[in-house]
Amino acid sequence: MKKLKFIAMGFGGMAMMAAGDAAFAHASIVGAITSGATGFPRVGLNHACNGTTPPTPIVAQSVVIPTINPTILKKETVSGTTTDVSGGGLSPYFSTNLAGTTPLNSLQNLGQLIQSKDVFSNQIEQRNASNSVIGWVSTKGSLAVNLHGEVPFRFAAPHFRFAAGNANSCVSKLTVQFAVADICNINQKPGSLPAIGSGNNGVNLWIDKTIADLDTTQFPASAIENGAGTTNLTINRDTAINLTQPTARRPAVAIRPSKSRSNHRRTISTNWHSQAGVLRLAATPSNKVS
Repeated sequence: MKKLKFIAMGFGGMAMMAAGDAAFAHASIVGAITSGATGFPRVGLNHACNGTTPPTPIVAQSVVIPTINPTILKKETVSGTTTDVSGGGLSPYFSTNLAGTTPLNSLQNLGQLIQSKDVFSNQIEQRNASNSVIGWVSTKGSLAVNLHGEVPFRFAAPHFRFAAGNANSCVSKLTVQFAVADICNINQKPGSLPAIGSGNNGVNLWIDKTIADLDTTQFPASAIENGAGTTNLTINRDTAINLTQPTARRPAVAIRPSKSRSNHRRTISTNWHSQAGVLRLAATPSNKVS
């Protein structure tokens, strides 16, 4: 009996060690969607704030969908060449109907929060002036440092346009990069974020460091998770519908967070603050076509 008890404890210890190792994986968005379909992906919270010593639980999260003047990148399958096609918008590639007669101009209102209190007890959708959803904020939470969590949401994937002879209408995949902040210390603000290695960084920033015009004063590279840019929603073209281009010639599009290339709000100007007990993240992320 004692031997069995020892073995059981041994397996328990191994399980705890495995959970601890897995807990420091990057944040992610789980669940790809097919074009034209409605999917129910989740934002994965894969570790606590390990920039603090010791690691501390996540108590709030802000998520922003790239909607305002996003950066749109097109990558050619054969050559591997990536081109910034932001100036043309999303309409050459995507539409809101199968026939392709109604072009898609923005990702606003395509994503909507699903009520879930598994991690956070308070959730609020963030809307723009036209009352369209552009993200959400979750507060009053506590994610154990050795466990994983998920925040589910609903996303209505756009249709991929098709027109014979038009290379823009043969996109194979759309990658939407969300801007996500997992917050353990709501008193730390953009502009004064400690470096991750300082032992006092209470925010996990999931923002791509390679954004050309990222505001490094507000979001210094030292405060952004290494390898960030993992919170990507993948939308795959429904290959059973109007796709005649050879596989090797189907480009991919990516929408990425972006700051303000004009006089305001083009790249990712992400900023959260505590107001009436609600944590808000205002951002202008980008969209990527690939």
